[in-house]
Amino acid sequence: MKSRTITTRLLGFGVIGAMLVSQSAYSENSAISLALEISGFTLLCFASLGRTWASAFISGKKDASLTIDGPYSIVRNPLYFFSFLGFIGAGLAFESIITTFVFVVIFFLTHWSTILSEEKKLMGIFGESYKQYINNVPRFIPKLQLLKNPNTVSFSPKIFTRSLFESSLILFVYPIAQIIEWLHIHAILPVYFTLF
Repeated sequence: MKSRTITTRLLGFGVIGAMLVSQSAYSENSAISLALEISGFTLLCFASLGRTWASAFISGKKDASLTIDGPYSIVRNPLYFFSFLGFIGAGLAFESIITTFVFVVIFFLTHWSTILSEEKKLMGIFGESYKQYINNVPRFIPKLQLLKNPNTVSFSPKIFTRSLFESSLILFVYPIAQIIEWLHIHAILPVYFTLF
């Protein structure tokens, strides 16, 4: 897990580094630019809130008990699904379809094998009950009609607080993208190429 996180961050910072010397091909005042920006911010918000929601259900009991309520009732890997939305949102925040595609590729290169190995591990721990869960709940695309919310949820405040902090960091991608764009507009940063 640590190597996946490090690899993801290195690749992500590499893309952001490339954005320091490139700009969106779409005019700042165009409808496309505005649509990409709003979509990016919205997805970053969903990613942050979704990861916080999932953390409330899983914190402190990841391998201790099988979590099948809340976000886990609509998709087997909600933390990864909401992270995926964050990756898309990051690309769109830079107002670039190419950058969005690169972030999506980075996500699947760094996360998909982990998703599969974690499912295999959970199958080994929970056996038949996990098999039944797999048969009813999709791996990655949420099925909203399956949502089941219990009246109460118990969680580890320490783990949840750390997860809340980490989830909130997702939102910082948007101001970073805006600052870089401002630096380009005012010719403080050089622009060597444009990206669609």
